[in-house]
Amino acid sequence: PRFLAPGDKAEATLLIDNVDGAAGDYQVAVRGSGPLATAIDDKTTLASKQQSTARYPLSAGAVGVGALTLNVSGPGGFKVARDYPIEVRTPYFPVTEVKTSQLLPGESLSLSRTLIASYVPGSTKVSVSFSRLRGVDPAPLLESLYRYPYGCSEQLVSSAFPLLYINDLGGEAGLDPDFAVRPRIQEAVNQLLNRQGPDGAFGLWREQDSGATAWLGAYVTDFLYRAKADGYGVPDEALDKSYDALAQIARVDRWVYSGYQMQANEGPWSNDTTDQLRRRSAAYVYYVLARAGKADLSDVRYFHDALLDETASPLAKAHIAAALSLMGDRARSLSAFEKAIAALGHQNTGDYYQTTLRDAAGVLALVAEVQNAPGVNRVSDRFIEFMKEPNAMHTQEKAFVLLAAQALLRTGGPIALKRDGAAIKGASKAPRFAMTTGELDKGAAFENAGQGPIFASVSVYGAPASAPPADAQGFDLTKRLFTRDGRPADPALVKQNDRLVVVLTAAAKSDRVHPAIIADLLPAGFEIEAILSPDDGATEGASGPYKWIGPIAWTKIAEARDDRFVAAIDIYNRDKVQLAYLVRAVTPGDFVSPGAVIEDMYRPGVFARTQAARVKIAASQ
Repeated sequence: PRFLAPGDKAEATLLIDNVDGAAGDYQVAVRGSGPLATAIDDKTTLASKQQSTARYPLSAGAVGVGALTLNVSGPGGFKVARDYPIEVRTPYFPVTEVKTSQLLPGESLSLSRTLIASYVPGSTKVSVSFSRLRGVDPAPLLESLYRYPYGCSEQLVSSAFPLLYINDLGGEAGLDPDFAVRPRIQEAVNQLLNRQGPDGAFGLWREQDSGATAWLGAYVTDFLYRAKADGYGVPDEALDKSYDALAQIARVDRWVYSGYQMQANEGPWSNDTTDQLRRRSAAYVYYVLARAGKADLSDVRYFHDALLDETASPLAKAHIAAALSLMGDRARSLSAFEKAIAALGHQNTGDYYQTTLRDAAGVLALVAEVQNAPGVNRVSDRFIEFMKEPNAMHTQEKAFVLLAAQALLRTGGPIALKRDGAAIKGASKAPRFAMTTGELDKGAAFENAGQGPIFASVSVYGAPASAPPADAQGFDLTKRLFTRDGRPADPALVKQNDRLVVVLTAAAKSDRVHPAIIADLLPAGFEIEAILSPDDGATEGASGPYKWIGPIAWTKIAEARDDRFVAAIDIYNRDKVQLAYLVRAVTPGDFVSPGAVIEDMYRPGVFARTQAARVKIAASQ
């Protein structure tokens, strides 16, 4: 198998074909190392041109990478040695749990192994970090963004943008040892550039998919400009093309052709309008162009004088304010900032990126950019008022909170701490510590050695030791297994080389647009052969080979990875959607079959999960 899960039992198949070797006895030794357990010594007698096939049991223990070692020896000094690395990965999606508590001067926080007792051994990462303001703690947000598993253009930017300011956010000390800032930023840059079309616009998942809004185009360009300024590889030609595409968006007085999505999500559940989308997009564009020295001051002044009061978004007002400041019009800049601060608290129910926290964080970061701009304290108060726990934030909220955290950390002093009674040297404004399993076994205590209260955040990342139960919080989701002709398949009676169809059916429980991710981890004995398209199911006027499934939905992207199926899809209102893929049973054994998961990418807590089960695959005869 390509991978296993803890507790899985598989059969490894060995084929020996004596093409031109001597006849006689061949000795076989199979050994497992690390989390793989097997120890087989066998003998097979082969005549010339004869084949033999044998199956050897293999079981998986803890999470990690093990090796299956094969040694075959025979007549005439024949020897062959092979090593096969096999990963034992968790069968359940990892979760991150963050708990924040206040420490008064002299109070301590104790950490022990009980933090990881409910997680799969070997899958956990634990850190503790400290901040003077509740919620404004960079470490949990940085680490959760770094681990975020999906990658539309918004998510790529939100995960990488704050890393440009890692030194202002406490540096890399105390973060997970796997945390590599520069490669991660350059990787995000490269992926985004691969999604840029000939017209300069960026796609949401791929080049020219027209899925990205014009606002997102400005967000991508903002990141690329800053990455280039920080020494990352961003070609001038790509930026120039992006600026040309954005310049068209800034013309809110006329219709323009654009490779971006220019239509707002409108409906009874939405207070957004296409005019509002165009205005907030244009405002961000003016700010991005002003940073690059490519904006026309008269255009930005016109927006301030004629359109600012009609623009609902406080972040858009702040973008105009910052653009005016960059171009030397301080009077209009301060006026726009005042209007942005007054508008904080606005909610746009049709823009799934927007939240009151995202806007407050963005306005705070922009106000802090302008030297001697009034209002930092007022915006900071609203920012703290709207603060959420890290688990309740979506990717863009986390990114903007981190950008705002820079401003607050610059004005704060270092935090004084003691660890196990000894003062910690080299005090930081946002100290953090990665805790090893050995350190948790010994126990550790952190004491507030300063004069004022601080907040401690303990972050535990890992895979649950037991299967999470089925759940439905805002979505319904079912997962069914069928034969290729539509008969229900029993997962306990699968045979090697069987080809089966996995059908996932999802529906939302509220009226709005749900930008959703559906992910389904495979049992180790299966491999995906094909993702079924809408043409494979039942369609109007035609029927595909799998018409018994019914309609199969279009997706923004669908991927068959080695160990999972992943798809991104917009679900409108309470519509039911079906996705399907074809698998082949390749490895005999008894395997855990994880539950499928659907989640709304911009409404944390809106998700559904199916029940985990087991799959048994009998060897073919």
